[in-house]
Amino acid sequence: MEYFSRREFIKMNMVGLFGSAIGNAELNFGSKKNTLTQDEVIARRKKYLEILQKLLPPTDSEYRGRINVHDKSWEDWLIRTGELPPDFESMPSIPHLPDPLVMLDDHRTPIVSVNQWRRQRELIKQQFEKWIFGKMPPPPENVRGVTTATRKEGDSKVEDIRLEFGPGHKATLGIELMIPPGKGPFPVFLTNHPRRRPWVNTAIRRGYMGCIYYAIDPFYGTNDDSDPWLEVYPDYDFSALGRWAWGAMRAVDYLVTLPFADENQIAISAHSKNSKLALLAAAFDERIGAVVPSRGNSGDQLPWRYNTEMYVSEPLEEITSHPHWFHPRLRFFFGREHKLPVDQNMLLALVAPRGLMMSHAYMEHQGNVLAFEQSYRSVRRVYEFLGKKEMLGMYQQPGEHPSSVEDVEQYFDFFDTVFNRKKFEIPHMWVHSYSFGQWQNLSGEQINPLQYPEREPGDFFKSAGGRDFGSTLVWQNRSVAIRDKIHWALGEEPPRLPLPDRRNTRSSYTNIHNGWQGQLIPRPFKIGGTIGGRSFAYGDDLLGDLYYPVEPSANRRRPARGSKFPVVIWLHPYSYAMGYSRYDYWGILVKKGFAVMAFDQIGFGVRNDHAKRFYERYPKWSLLGKMVADTRAAIDQLEHVNYIDTSRVYVIGNALGAKVGLFTAALDERIKAVTVSCGFTSLRLCSSTNDTEGLRHYSHLHGLIPRFGYFLDHEKRLPIDYDEILACIAPRRLHIIAPTLDRYYPIDHVRRAVDEARKVFSLLDSSSSLELETPFEFNRYGKMLYRQMDWLEKNFGPKNKSENRTTD
Repeated sequence: MEYFSRREFIKMNMVGLFGSAIGNAELNFGSKKNTLTQDEVIARRKKYLEILQKLLPPTDSEYRGRINVHDKSWEDWLIRTGELPPDFESMPSIPHLPDPLVMLDDHRTPIVSVNQWRRQRELIKQQFEKWIFGKMPPPPENVRGVTTATRKEGDSKVEDIRLEFGPGHKATLGIELMIPPGKGPFPVFLTNHPRRRPWVNTAIRRGYMGCIYYAIDPFYGTNDDSDPWLEVYPDYDFSALGRWAWGAMRAVDYLVTLPFADENQIAISAHSKNSKLALLAAAFDERIGAVVPSRGNSGDQLPWRYNTEMYVSEPLEEITSHPHWFHPRLRFFFGREHKLPVDQNMLLALVAPRGLMMSHAYMEHQGNVLAFEQSYRSVRRVYEFLGKKEMLGMYQQPGEHPSSVEDVEQYFDFFDTVFNRKKFEIPHMWVHSYSFGQWQNLSGEQINPLQYPEREPGDFFKSAGGRDFGSTLVWQNRSVAIRDKIHWALGEEPPRLPLPDRRNTRSSYTNIHNGWQGQLIPRPFKIGGTIGGRSFAYGDDLLGDLYYPVEPSANRRRPARGSKFPVVIWLHPYSYAMGYSRYDYWGILVKKGFAVMAFDQIGFGVRNDHAKRFYERYPKWSLLGKMVADTRAAIDQLEHVNYIDTSRVYVIGNALGAKVGLFTAALDERIKAVTVSCGFTSLRLCSSTNDTEGLRHYSHLHGLIPRFGYFLDHEKRLPIDYDEILACIAPRRLHIIAPTLDRYYPIDHVRRAVDEARKVFSLLDSSSSLELETPFEFNRYGKMLYRQMDWLEKNFGPKNKSENRTTD
């Protein structure tokens, strides 16, 4: 999973920057000219707002905390301000992470000096205030502290202080100082965790002075001292997270005046939502010497671009349903995350060259290891540029969201190290660690794209004279050649040994399990009522889960005698943290009479860290090739289950699952029907748009098909494309959902691929077997799944229980 060079980044964004017009301006890029009137721009922005209001659910107006003094919800804010989304079509498209080392004001000038970086810092801060956190007031120059109580607790002195500042000293902030015995000056640990989350206890043990500031979500049982600031600073629209971070900076104002506090050793950390504000405070206030943002996920260390619905974590739509955390403008970017001028990697970069250790739980339900490691790669380049790479760490642990005492001790190990108090090894814990360059070194492959002919979608259906052929015999020969190219893309699969048919062995016992990862994500789950299930061994020492209908009072480990179920292979999207089991959508299919075979792909869920060394072990294979092989192995084993009807094997997949399903079905005719959503576009057309991740999605980002990386800028020379893959599924049933607002897969390109594949379906008298559904929607996992499951039930669902029974 590789970040891109400044030269690559500039090249990717030149079209997006200069290929559109803004307002009445006329811009030239090559021979292209566009003239837009201001009224046309406003009309376009209004139209997009109408789309958002139609498709997004209402925000939570009863949530604790205020957006501002006027509004209780995002919808209220829209009505009062009349604000419109930005004109996305005139904004640069940045499908990958924006490069912090390319100047924001023109998106093309590389940063080569510290002075440029200083200017870049200010530009980044301005953009975060505009779009994400709101505008914060300037630092007040009149902060004063009033001691309201002093006491002794254990060996430490505790002081309650009321800070007063702002116009007429009307703004106040409570802080609590915990001062260890000794003369000082002491390093400072700053947090807004109240005493009931005793991180300050560890701080005292480690020789730090603790400072708790009470700008905090009232969820924690304390007053939020920042809320009245809305009246004190009516000209500033800082969100709750902005206010809480600004409160941390005001605590620093006071701390640097104390003779017993070391102003050069101020550390800040907090967990979950508070991690977001700790990072923001450290990014904006250079007096803070080190920060460990702890598992804040969305709006913290996970970039918005890589935390969309297909990652099944906490997308922008979900987190902005809490309307006061972020500025209301951020919600405009749902479905258009690639239009954000900045992303969370750039907020992290603002901490450089000071101490930063990123912390993440890579198996928690809202985690996303790909997004996290992409942020780290980006930030590392800034630390290297500034000559301070020793001030950066990456700490990842398995498990769920909460932190442990060992996590907190590790945070203080990092603080001690960057403050030169003690020396501990700074962690750099990779879980995936893939990069295209590393794969090139491991595989030794060199592919010259110029040796491949340029091609267009649909040319596989043409004869030597350029006309469409009409012979099924010709197609049979062509399909063999296409499948050979599919195998080329998937890489060289090593020899395999199938798992024995347990019906022919002396024991049904198998010593296959999911290891310690299975302890963290117990499987099978949601068994009960009319859903039964059991673990299911398949492939190369792998374990999935087979779910099936049962009577409410029956043994849920075994279906009723004589059962014969159609089976659906459940292929999950890019849900790195929990694989197939973040949600139990599959249970809907079981209740409709299907058996469902569900398992995690390599690199996901209980197999999260299995991809880390894959290319060291199998440099000529590919991750997508392994996924296809595992899916076919699952079908192999289903053939040995007497209550599964293997003449009725269907596949359902979204995003990653769609890709796996299409490639597998193109190679394996045992699959009788496929339904996919949000899964593909015409790869050869990728070069004509700057809105998508293109081939880099496969070669550089997820590492699915590294060989595609050699065809960047030569997409038309790619040996295989999705129109051919779809055609290889003919004449079987194929259902495709492509939402019209999906930024990953342009609808026109999807239609082109489907139209070309339909020629083969028509040739085989099965045109109606290929269905394309184009809902007016964004790329939303749950909403697409319901449509897919409805299609399966309508076309293949048992009409009554007798259809799932056989005669003994």
